[in-house]
Amino acid sequence: MKKKIPNILTSFRLFLVPLFFIILVSDYENSYLLSLLIFSLASITDFFDGKLARKYDAISKFGLFMDPLADKALTLSAFIGFLYIDTLATIVEPWMIFVIFSRDILVTFLRLIMNRKGLAMVTSKIAKLKTASQLISIILILLFLSYNSISPIDNYGIFIQFLMISVTLLTIYTGLDYCYKNIKLMLSK
Repeated sequence: MKKKIPNILTSFRLFLVPLFFIILVSDYENSYLLSLLIFSLASITDFFDGKLARKYDAISKFGLFMDPLADKALTLSAFIGFLYIDTLATIVEPWMIFVIFSRDILVTFLRLIMNRKGLAMVTSKIAKLKTASQLISIILILLFLSYNSISPIDNYGIFIQFLMISVTLLTIYTGLDYCYKNIKLMLSK
C-alpha cells in the first residue's frame, strides 16, 4: 500500500485542479481564501509524492510522467485564472501566461518524445527552482487577493508584477535549458 501513496497524491492533485480553478474565478465570498487553501494543499501533495516515492522506492512510470503534468496543470490553472480576475487585469498580462504555457507544452512534448525513445528526461535544480518560484508566487498572489478588502491590491501591484515577470523569465530560461540538455542527450544516443 505504501508504494501506491505517491501516485494517489499525484492523482489527488490532478483532481484538485478543476476545483481550484472554478473557485478561483467564481464570485463567491472568500473564494480567494478557499482557492489559497486548495492550492496550498495541492502544493503540499507535490512535495510529499516525490519524497514518499523515493523513500518507499515507489518511483513508477505513471509518477514520472503524471507528477510534472499535475504540477503544470496546477500552476497553469492559477495563472490562467488570474487573467479572469479584474483586480489583476493590468498586472498579470496574457503574454506572460502564453510564455509559461508554451514552455510547459514544449517540455511536455519533449518528455513524450524521450519516453518513446526509452530515455529519461534530464532535469536540473534550476527547473525545481522554477516550480518552487511559481508555487510561491501563486500563493503570494492568492494571499494578496484574499486580503484585498483589508488593503487594496493597488498597494501590491508592482510587487505582483515583479513576481510575474521574474517567474516568466525563469520559465523561459529553464525551458531553453531543458531543450538544450535533452535534445543534446537524444542526439548522442
